[in-house]
Amino acid sequence: MIRKLFYAIRFMTSLPLPWKENEDLVQVSRSSGMFPMVGLIIGFLLLGIQFLSSLVFGDVTTALMQTAAWVFITGGLHLDGLADTVDGIGSRRDRERMLEIMKDSHIGAFGVLALILQILLKTALCYELNRLDPLLILLVPLSARWGQLIVIRAFKPARKDGMGRFFQEHMRAQELLIGFMTVLGVYILSGNSLYLPVLPVHGLIVYLTGVSISRKLGGLTGDVYGFVCETGEDILLLLILINAGLMEAFAFQIPSIF
Repeated sequence: MIRKLFYAIRFMTSLPLPWKENEDLVQVSRSSGMFPMVGLIIGFLLLGIQFLSSLVFGDVTTALMQTAAWVFITGGLHLDGLADTVDGIGSRRDRERMLEIMKDSHIGAFGVLALILQILLKTALCYELNRLDPLLILLVPLSARWGQLIVIRAFKPARKDGMGRFFQEHMRAQELLIGFMTVLGVYILSGNSLYLPVLPVHGLIVYLTGVSISRKLGGLTGDVYGFVCETGEDILLLLILINAGLMEAFAFQIPSIF
């Protein structure tokens, strides 16, 4: 289990855990069950950034520092997928041409706009979340990577090769269950069980996104997995804020085991 976590950290982040020359890529793909755990680690790092930044800077700068750290920690992996997917889908070409555009290393106008809007939106949402409760950031990258597991498992790959196909072919139901139990456990043990309604809503949105893109591309790619993660984090930030507003409106109190 620890080895799979190391595989997942190395694949999903820019944290300095070196790859071996003879790495077993099948085991790397089966580390997908650890993706939510990697998200939790990212969440703790973002919480640390928020705490340190708030000692020196104001709320807006702190939110921007969090967003910048988010990009650095993940190495821009999912942002790249976001830009490529938006470029491809935004071109409104036929399936083969969209896949070619997504594979092109050059970024287009749609991709640039998507990146700018994503940074602005995530910064604004981090600002709002920090005002509510900075600890809730732990739930966001955790749950977003559970969303990735849903689309990896549920949809066929769009290409005959590539990392997307590799993960889809080797990921088992076992990885899906491990990821779900990790997410569920964190929500309950952290005293955030009243935020659990966020999960099915997020899962449904992610699944419908997969359906829509799969119809256009004939399946999903690794870039789309990144797109799902990035947009999923935005959706989760929004859902958590909405959930908190509803709880406040109905005067619920969040229980904690601590």
